[in-house]
Amino acid sequence: MTDDSSKNFSQNESKYKPKRQKNDESRYNISKRLNTVIDLYIPITICIVCALIIEKYLEPFSNVVSLINVIMYGTVESITKAKASQYNGSMDSIPSITKMIIIAVCFIGFVVIMTSLLVFLYVKGYRKWIEYFFWVQLFVSFMVTETKIIASIFTYFEKPIDDVLIILISTTFSIIGVFSINGFGPRKLRQFFHITLGVNISLLLVSMLPEWITWLILLLISIWDLVAVLWKKGPLNILVNTANDRNEEIFNALVYSCMAYPESAKEDITTKNIKINKDKNEDNNTKKSIKEIEKEYIYIEEEEEETNAKLGMGDFVFYTLISVHVSKYDDPISLVNCFVAILSGLTMTMFILVYFKRALPALPISIFSSIIFFFGTYYLGSPYYTEIIDKNIVI
Repeated sequence: MTDDSSKNFSQNESKYKPKRQKNDESRYNISKRLNTVIDLYIPITICIVCALIIEKYLEPFSNVVSLINVIMYGTVESITKAKASQYNGSMDSIPSITKMIIIAVCFIGFVVIMTSLLVFLYVKGYRKWIEYFFWVQLFVSFMVTETKIIASIFTYFEKPIDDVLIILISTTFSIIGVFSINGFGPRKLRQFFHITLGVNISLLLVSMLPEWITWLILLLISIWDLVAVLWKKGPLNILVNTANDRNEEIFNALVYSCMAYPESAKEDITTKNIKINKDKNEDNNTKKSIKEIEKEYIYIEEEEEETNAKLGMGDFVFYTLISVHVSKYDDPISLVNCFVAILSGLTMTMFILVYFKRALPALPISIFSSIIFFFGTYYLGSPYYTEIIDKNIVI
């Protein structure tokens, strides 16, 4: 009787073991995936804080007159007057709503066309040409933005500097940045230049785009992000699926990775462990065990790569853009709420990502939340707080 009961107990236990293991694995995967959110909080916070400091004290692109401003306002005098009347909560700085909508649609149309063209070329097998394009594009972006920022730093500290020296510093910085972002060099250096690029591009866009056009573009780019990633025929969805089918990594210039160590080091570790006791004179059993070890290490590598936190460079740019844009309204409460909304939206996106287990757009929830929080705080919350403070009301 005791033997039969022990057998039944062991059988029942074996039935429940897989379920327990699956539950433990799912809990482990969820906690591991959500822990990666912290890895994204840090670079996003650094990017936003650096951009806010540079914009407040240096304003490197304040003298830039963009084509959008010329189309919107016409003359330089009108542009100057419009900039002076912006960020006060009114729509007086908009000469024409029709022009504003046309400019915003053209901006998004350019993004859609360029994204679709790059994905089309990637699907057709022109990966090398796309990489060459990114090399040139990154170099030009760093050169244009860093030249202005370096010059504004020396101007702020009232230190004279020659134009040739500025170009030399910018060129050196740009070359190192291009090589680092494209996978040459330490991972930390690559992350640094990713953050720098996000700061530079966002500051340039803030100076180029008028107040209300920026809000409209942020709204439209979030909708486009939804379509591009979630739609079956969306370009970003096709890009991710094609890269997975070909077992290729997405372009380094497009993705910020939070891995703390380079892939080459990881490969060295796995290859060293795999090569142990691997000789031609080994038995079949030993060869089988080696194959099992190889499969195990490959599985571990794939698991680490999947759980590694990644974020698109465009997400960095637009998170920073909306933060700097909100800071121009001189309302600290709105800025804090906007920042909290960005991080909360990113966390919610990660929750949904864990549930659906597929690539998701990181912009929509964060941007929509930030816009709602800003307008709710700026037009409702802040006037209420100032009224309470002015009348010395204690709640």
